Amino acid sequence: MEIKVREMTMNSYTVFASMLLIGYVISTPLSTIDETEECWTMPLYPPERPRVFLTLSPLAKSTAGGNIQQRQIEINWHGNRAVAQPGDWIGLYEHDPVNNPTLPLRQITVDGRNNGYHKTDVQFGFPTIDPQLLIEDTCLGYWIGYIRNGVTISINCLKIRPSWMWQNREILGPVSIRQLFLPGTHNSGSYRPYNGHSSDTVFMRYLICQDEDIFHQLAYGIRYLDVRVGYYPEREDKFWLNHNYARVNPLRFLIEDLKTFLEATQEVVILDFHRFPVGFSQNTQRNRETHAQLVQLLLDKFGDFMVPSSYGSMASLNDLWAINRTLIVVYADDWTRSSHPFLWPSIPQEWGDKRNVDDLHKYLSGIDKKRYDSDYFWAAMAELTPSTMDVLFRPNDGLRKLADNVARNVTAWYRDLWWKTTSMTAVDFFHSTDIIDVAIDASLKRVHCSNLAATTLTTTPTTQHTMAEERTGQDRRRFYLGPRNLDITGSTLELTSSLSVTSLSPRMTARRRRTKNTTAVLTQNLPVTTIHSV
Repeated sequence: MEIKVREMTMNSYTVFASMLLIGYVISTPLSTIDETEECWTMPLYPPERPRVFLTLSPLAKSTAGGNIQQRQIEINWHGNRAVAQPGDWIGLYEHDPVNNPTLPLRQITVDGRNNGYHKTDVQFGFPTIDPQLLIEDTCLGYWIGYIRNGVTISINCLKIRPSWMWQNREILGPVSIRQLFLPGTHNSGSYRPYNGHSSDTVFMRYLICQDEDIFHQLAYGIRYLDVRVGYYPEREDKFWLNHNYARVNPLRFLIEDLKTFLEATQEVVILDFHRFPVGFSQNTQRNRETHAQLVQLLLDKFGDFMVPSSYGSMASLNDLWAINRTLIVVYADDWTRSSHPFLWPSIPQEWGDKRNVDDLHKYLSGIDKKRYDSDYFWAAMAELTPSTMDVLFRPNDGLRKLADNVARNVTAWYRDLWWKTTSMTAVDFFHSTDIIDVAIDASLKRVHCSNLAATTLTTTPTTQHTMAEERTGQDRRRFYLGPRNLDITGSTLELTSSLSVTSLSPRMTARRRRTKNTTAVLTQNLPVTTIHSV
């Protein structure tokens, strides 16, 4: 009888507890959970109106008259769920069309196409940017506007984004570096503008990966630099930036450009010494001495900026700003790195060595799934790679042609599919893609969606906490990255509106202080306008 009483008591308690739990679940608002899932499943850009953006063609050539044709402006639009209407058109402007969509330089009719691309004959040139005025997002003389019934419903421009981390510090400051999507360049040191016939050799066509120097790569918004260094003891400049076994530019060019940028901004930059293809003999005393020379050079030039590796990839931007150090130097030689606390471990570069767009997509898709939830940085190398046979039998193609083949696909992949998970993406001829805007806007949206997830965790039952723990692992600073394997089908809209810039943190030292100046850049006869949204 006593046993039955105990059983009845326990059963009553179980029923009562279950009723309480059910009541709690019912009373918990599901809107927060739904809103979180919707945030991660929606496209990167809102679907109400089409998004427009400008890119620069990587193709270049010398014309019959001896003129150079390069960096032609490309018009791009993406409708997402916003259906094109009869009469819609897009214009390329030399003025901001938000209030005056008349007098476009070039005009194209949408003709019912929700997505499109058009290369114009307008060339952009190489604007000169004043390093003292790297303050905010700034348009560089060319705008694009989507016009419907005489009204501009979407705009964008060719622009620099020199301080996008600092401008958005209220949102991004508390976030770990690993949780950001950093735009990068592949073979960052293999840069050179097209110079006509001297650039039209087979060797040069397959050598050059960028047409902007390091300073301008950073000023436009790149934050991950992938470099390979060669050592040439017989030359005056002993360390060079290489593309495999070919030297391209002296390392001092990178040092000067990077130091200028770091002194002018509060941006965090990752400098990845990924390979040492020439002059670094393996496992020898000479090899160690050469590495020691290089590291000492880096310490002499960048010592005040270098972040100790002990901070790790989960350090936040605020953590680095607090110690006034914003340069992460990654070094691929393990022996050298082990004795230098300011050198970070190698970043895995996911390089597919693929010749065509379909194979590259398949490879990158698999890598994105494999790297999901990775604790450390990783870089997707989103470029096509030529084979020896390509060099022999397609001598008139080259890396510019390969970049043109894949650029629009890369923009779509990371905008529509992989914006939730990618750590870094490196591309050739970065102006041919929209990867900088996509990466910045993805970083901001990740924070927004993760904040919704954090709200969900505080308002849902214990089972939800358990699921969140499984997603985030033991480190509570990790992102909730949303549901996996979701196929996102589009994106739209505008530039991210930057936060108003407040006063510098008192923790910033005098070396990094500067007065605010609204004249952001000096260009080659191009009007300059601070970006605003329509």
